[in-house]
Amino acid sequence: MEENDDSTSEWTLPEPLVFDGMALPSFPSLLKDARKRFEDIKNLVCRKDDVILVTYPKSGTHWVWEIISMLSKRKAEYAKEPKECFFLEALPDLTVVQNMPSPRPLNTHLPYRWLPIQHIQNGGKIVHVLRNPKDVCVSMYHHFKTTMSFGKLRDFGTFLDELFLNPKAHILDGWFKFEKDFEQAEREDKLGAILTLHYESLKKNPIQEIHRLAEFLNVKLTEEDVAEISDKCSFQKLRQANDSIKDHSLISGDMPDRVREHELLTKKMFRKGMIGDWKNHFTVAMNEEFDAVYKEEMKDSNIQVQFE
Repeated sequence: MEENDDSTSEWTLPEPLVFDGMALPSFPSLLKDARKRFEDIKNLVCRKDDVILVTYPKSGTHWVWEIISMLSKRKAEYAKEPKECFFLEALPDLTVVQNMPSPRPLNTHLPYRWLPIQHIQNGGKIVHVLRNPKDVCVSMYHHFKTTMSFGKLRDFGTFLDELFLNPKAHILDGWFKFEKDFEQAEREDKLGAILTLHYESLKKNPIQEIHRLAEFLNVKLTEEDVAEISDKCSFQKLRQANDSIKDHSLISGDMPDRVREHELLTKKMFRKGMIGDWKNHFTVAMNEEFDAVYKEEMKDSNIQVQFE
């Protein structure tokens, strides 16, 4: 088990930003006018070859985004731009999206109802990643310790009860609603425009899952290309690329402090990238509590979560 050095500490954070019943991260773009940013995203002018990666936070977004970026270029070459350059709700100015070359590998944590209408109507490709919510919870806890984004936290148990499982918290709708709404959207998708990847399957069988993703995106690659993409998108190599290749000034402009802040933050995004880390944090009682909530919340769902 990891040493938990904050079990007795406590910190006071700003009240979360709330819009459309959701608690939101305090991105400057959302603090300025969350409604406008959400509506601008929903009304975004899209291109037929746009790909939108949609994930609940801490579900492997950086990892899968880099794979999509390589597939779109048809070669195992890291993008110099950080993923955040294509992060719809966090971009300082959404108009920069219009100047991006095609194909645009966009990404968002917004629930399905706020995705660009035109993209959905065009049958634009949507890649959705589903991860074991217990691992999502642990990863989110560590992320919030770093960013200090939400509420008044004490330890992991407090986070689990007061934020992740609390129906009144609704961080970006909460995992349960976010994923059930996406399940319904995929069920109603008549154009075959949505692909769901399981984080765990991609971790266990990266070659197979990258092939499946490439086929969905109508990208033809050799076995060697797929193997190279899989290798370059391994956890350790992505972490190294974040340090040595990514140009963090592209998202932070000409503000040196923000560049350094962003660089340090993205380093902490690559924490472990493993399956089953929840076992190092959940007590037996926590696990029983989680399972009871999961059973009730998902009783009418056919979502197959890979808990191992």
